[in-house]
Amino acid sequence: MKKLMLLVPAVLALAACAPHPGAGIWTAADRNAWGISRLTLAYEGRAMFDSSTPPANWHCFWGGRDKHTARLDCTPSSDTGKETQFLFSVNQDGIGTLSLNGKPLGHFRRIDGKPEIP
Repeated sequence: MKKLMLLVPAVLALAACAPHPGAGIWTAADRNAWGISRLTLAYEGRAMFDSSTPPANWHCFWGGRDKHTARLDCTPSSDTGKETQFLFSVNQDGIGTLSLNGKPLGHFRRIDGKPEIP
């Protein structure tokens, strides 16, 4: 009985830890105004992407805003004192959309690979 009581909390904790659909490595589905070709949302809550317009490497922390949307709090390498909030939403077809202030910046498709940020 004692072993069963110890097992129940462990099972409940594991059942509540499903990954957010935004976690992964994403590649641009089409050209976008910012020139973002790849976006990585790592499981531990970090994200990263590069843009050509504006030219910057974006380093982010992200968390689930709701079931299908993640909020990314990002700092560009060109101005490390500035923070910008993006949203990344995944639709039913598995297409991700990165947006800023309600305007879509680009559409992305998940690719195989482990989403790691060095």
